[in-house]
Amino acid sequence: MINVAFFGEAMQELGGDNSIRFGGDVYNTAVYFKRLQLKNMKVNFVTALGSDEVSDVARCLWQEQGLSLDYLQIAANKTLGSYGITTDKKGERYFSYERDDSATKRYFYLDTQHRFVNALREGHISHCYFSAISLAILDTPSRQLLLDALHTFKTAGGKVIFDSNYRSVLWRSDDAAGYFKKAFQLADYLFVTDDDHYGVFGECTEQQLVAFYQQYSSDLVVIKQGLADTLVLEHGTLQRFPVTPVTQVIDTTSAGDAFSAGFLAAFLHTGSITYAVDIAQQLASQVIVAKGAIVATSIQLEHSEG
Repeated sequence: MINVAFFGEAMQELGGDNSIRFGGDVYNTAVYFKRLQLKNMKVNFVTALGSDEVSDVARCLWQEQGLSLDYLQIAANKTLGSYGITTDKKGERYFSYERDDSATKRYFYLDTQHRFVNALREGHISHCYFSAISLAILDTPSRQLLLDALHTFKTAGGKVIFDSNYRSVLWRSDDAAGYFKKAFQLADYLFVTDDDHYGVFGECTEQQLVAFYQQYSSDLVVIKQGLADTLVLEHGTLQRFPVTPVTQVIDTTSAGDAFSAGFLAAFLHTGSITYAVDIAQQLASQVIVAKGAIVATSIQLEHSEG
């Protein structure tokens, strides 16, 4: 069985109504991936919660969404972080965060039995997905613990998946660059955006962008460029895929997360890059015409059993 672990943070999404919603880059990807996955895949969301009411609601919702919580940690005096979003007329979003009491920041101190790390080291997980935000919220010892465990995991045949989501509010570009390169060296599948790259490594041409990622030995590098062509490097060989513009964009909050989820699910299902890009673009197109991180979608994989 394919057992995919998504390590990261979920936060409470603050809106204008009284409903309780959640979002977060890795969480969003896990939810959309789960909607597409087959019966022979298990989807573990690896995170931490508090013992408050919001955390209880989150846990129930995630279980309803079909996410396995085998490695969930609970912090008695912490909770989830929260974020608010404003969007402009083009659907571009602007965030404000509050994560001082986020339980996930302390994940590896809460996991006193090292259950998640041991699961990676012992091969109980087949694929592990994490992001730059997953790293940024951790302290230095925790970052190194995760990276070391992923190195052992990869050496034993596990597949490492990294998403380059860069947030300048979490760390400076010069601090982030070293960790990004470590993650790039580990990643079998790598999802990046041109904007994230520019934010960490500086502006460059498309040719320079491609050359930068060709130096790494990743099986796949998926480079998202907004409305410009999506670029895919398969063992260093470049393929281009045009992007179909979407009219009436409402909210791009989780567009990239949905794209990554769609690509990964479709690629693991078929091994076809063309099909994976098609599913990824369809899923992202549905997500950006509704408001919120987690919205209704109808995309299904061909011959899906789930």
